[in-house]
This record gives sequence, C-alpha cells and structure tokens, in this order.
Amino acid sequence: MDIQSFIQSGILEAYVLGQCTAEERADVERMAAAHPAVRAELDSIEQSLEKIAFANAIEPPAGLKERILQQLPPSDAPLSSSAGGRAFRLMPLLGWAATALLAIALVGQWSRSGAEREQLSARVAELETKILECERQAKDNDTLRQVVALLNDSDARSLRLSDDVENPHLTANVWHNPSRCQVAIDINSLPVPPAGKYYQFWAIIDGKPVDMRMIRYQAAGGWQLLPCKGQATAYAISEEDKPEGNATPTKVVLVGAI
Repeated sequence: MDIQSFIQSGILEAYVLGQCTAEERADVERMAAAHPAVRAELDSIEQSLEKIAFANAIEPPAGLKERILQQLPPSDAPLSSSAGGRAFRLMPLLGWAATALLAIALVGQWSRSGAEREQLSARVAELETKILECERQAKDNDTLRQVVALLNDSDARSLRLSDDVENPHLTANVWHNPSRCQVAIDINSLPVPPAGKYYQFWAIIDGKPVDMRMIRYQAAGGWQLLPCKGQATAYAISEEDKPEGNATPTKVVLVGAI
C-alpha cells in the first residue's frame, strides 16, 4: 500500500481513537517513523481532536462517561494506552454529545463491516438523542427551581394583565419580585393566541414599551422567566404577526400596572 492510500484508509483516525489492534498500531507507528507525511497527518488528527475538545468545553455531569459506557456493547479488545488514554483525558473538556460519541469510539475494536457500522451509527444517534433530552430537562428543571424561589419569596407580587374593555376574558398572571429583580408569567393563565398570531411581552418604562421576549407556550411546567427591568411601571402583551415579534408593539391586547 502506498503512503497516500495508507493515510486515506482511516487507520490513522482509528489509531488516535484507540480502535486499532496491536498489529495495526505497530503498522501505524512503523509508518509514522519511516514517513514524515504519515507522522504529519497523525499529528494533525491529534491536534484536530484537541481543538474539538476545547471548542466544546463543557464539564459533563459526574459519572456521565461511566453511564454511557455501561450502555455500550461489551468488548474484549483493550484500549490503546497512548491514543486511547489521551482521548479519555480529553473527555472532561467535551460537550455531552461529543463525550458520548467519543466514548463509543473508544470502546474496544469494532469490525468495519457494513452491518456493524450501521449498528454503531444507530447507537450514536440514540445516545445523542438521550443526552440532548437530558440537557433540555436539566434546563427546564433549573427554570422551575427559579420560579419556585420567586413565588416563595415574601417580596413576590402577583399582577393581573387584562383588557377590561374589548376582551375581559383575556387575562394573564404575572409574578414579579423587585428585590430579586425577577419576572415570570404563568403561561397556563393566558389563552392561546389566534391562528397565525404570536404574543410578545413588554415592560413599560417612562411610558415606552421595552421588549421582554416572545411568550413561549412550550415553556417548562407552564412558566416562563422573563428579563427584569427595574424601572418598569407596567407590563403589557401584544399580538404580533411574526414569531420573532417586532421592535414596537403591533396591537397591545393586555396591560397591567405594577
């Protein structure tokens, strides 16, 4: 096999990720010692892996690597003591999904048959989905903890936004805490907007509306935290045609003084 074919075979990537057999590792090390082009490519792959790790530097939860490994097929093949060990040391720097993918790649020696590649790809997709769901759930739980702290605080105040003139049945319950500078809206208290319309939340400061984000009906637990504006004297909700809202309210449907 010529040098270029050897480089393009994928064995260098497998070596860096600890997937090679002892014989393959010996071949890579022999070729790298004999051919500067192979050594340069091997160094480039290792550097790329490090860049990916640092670019996605998020500390995964304790025990994540172990939980991932427990779900993977068993393997009797040992990991490379050099490249494999190096990659595992990079794991704390990786994002959750990247950690899962790298963990799969480092577990034993997988045959390169088409069927097993498909099995590996399916497991990667499954773990990616599970990890992203865990991340989403963690964010939702953090939001709900903040809402509970807001509601339990003695300084929290309830504010009812309404339109007593045109639509008295349309209301929204907002909680704000001036000492914590926190605002939350009870999504369940607000009817769903008309088809093709979207609700945008505003703080009224010095008589002018200031954007406080679009209202999300899929918010965790039916509550949405909103930016705090300490100078606000009222809150309002407008009906907008665009899902991203507007710089100024199109049609104010609810308002309530603080």
